[in-house]
Amino acid sequence: MIKEKNLILCIVLSIVTCGIYAIYWAYTLASETVKFNNPEDSGTLEIILNIIFPIVGMYLVEKKFVEACQAKGIEHKDNSIIYIILGVFGLSLVSFALHQNELNKVATAE
Repeated sequence: MIKEKNLILCIVLSIVTCGIYAIYWAYTLASETVKFNNPEDSGTLEIILNIIFPIVGMYLVEKKFVEACQAKGIEHKDNSIIYIILGVFGLSLVSFALHQNELNKVATAE
């Protein structure tokens, strides 16, 4: 089950804690997305990559999210290329916010 999170609070906490909250946020984003796709998948690869190398991590997480949305009949546009571009420019926090927004939409629809 996906938990809805306050985007502004997540961004502010990430900045105020000098990125410590962003690590937790990256973990929860990957974990919830992988579990949404397949409840039996631990998502270890996606979680580790999302924390250490968010460009690749967010790409893989988005691909899993697209698969899950297609399987469940939820309309969703693949944003994986956008996440790569944002990551290259050091804007992984923006990628996290965009993906959290998509997860929030699914959470409120359930």
